[in-house]
Amino acid sequence: MSVTFDVIVPTYDNPDELAACLDGLAQQTFRNFRVLLCIDGESPGVRRLVERTSFPFDVVVLSHPALAHRGRNATRNLALTAIRSPLLAMLDSDVVPSPRWLDEHYALLRQDCCISLGDIRYTNTQDNVWARYIQTRGKNKYHHRDRVPYYYFTTGNVALASKYFVQVGGQDEHMRSYGGGDTELAIRLQKAFTLPVIFNAQAVGWSHMNKTLVQALEQLQQFGGENLPYIVGKHPEVREIFGVEYLRGQRIRDRLLRMLARSPMPDVLLRCVPNPIAPVERAIIHFAVFSAIARGWMYRDRGAAAQ
Repeated sequence: MSVTFDVIVPTYDNPDELAACLDGLAQQTFRNFRVLLCIDGESPGVRRLVERTSFPFDVVVLSHPALAHRGRNATRNLALTAIRSPLLAMLDSDVVPSPRWLDEHYALLRQDCCISLGDIRYTNTQDNVWARYIQTRGKNKYHHRDRVPYYYFTTGNVALASKYFVQVGGQDEHMRSYGGGDTELAIRLQKAFTLPVIFNAQAVGWSHMNKTLVQALEQLQQFGGENLPYIVGKHPEVREIFGVEYLRGQRIRDRLLRMLARSPMPDVLLRCVPNPIAPVERAIIHFAVFSAIARGWMYRDRGAAAQ
């Protein structure tokens, strides 16, 4: 019997989270799928889990040569040569899909030629300010079945026709550090196919945010100095992502915003976050996010000038 969906699940040394993810897949009401489990590095705990567990679906285990650790983009691309199904779903290994997750993606893809962008809901928004912030950003500003900007595409919970992912060659494996891999893929998908990205809020998965606000801002500063300049160099015409128009603009307001972002102001404002009023907290963190990216971008510019 032919299989309707291939489900790509990349994983790196997180057997407990992966076990919960695979258990969620075992509870799916839509049964006609197989899992392409893409394992990064040696990940001994993950491999023991797979060896010792039986699943009610087919699992294809894929690894890098010599069990190398190569990062998320290259790991997800392990599936490129293994995809056999007409439809493709992607799910992060720390996300537990709801029982109707694949049914909801399938219903939308049958109705429309589009990208079905599922939702990820965090279970600890009360305790984790970064989870609380992320829950209000991107696609979460929209309603179920709204069309959203293409750059909100994320591979943590998404479904589309397999041919689109295969024809653009998957994700950019040159990007090994944090951030931007999904956005860069979204840019190429948009250029090649102009597919509408539809927010499918009923194709929901659940996750626990382990990252703190401080850790998130540190990663974003690294992103601003490494992967964002790479994306801008590869796609110089794209200005609507990650505040690039403000980072590169020469208007007075652009220069003022950069000056404020690189000043002590964001750090001072962040001291207010432990006593949040929701709209104020979101505004402060939003500015801190831009500041972290701008600082990374600035340090990268200084490094280039010094060479």
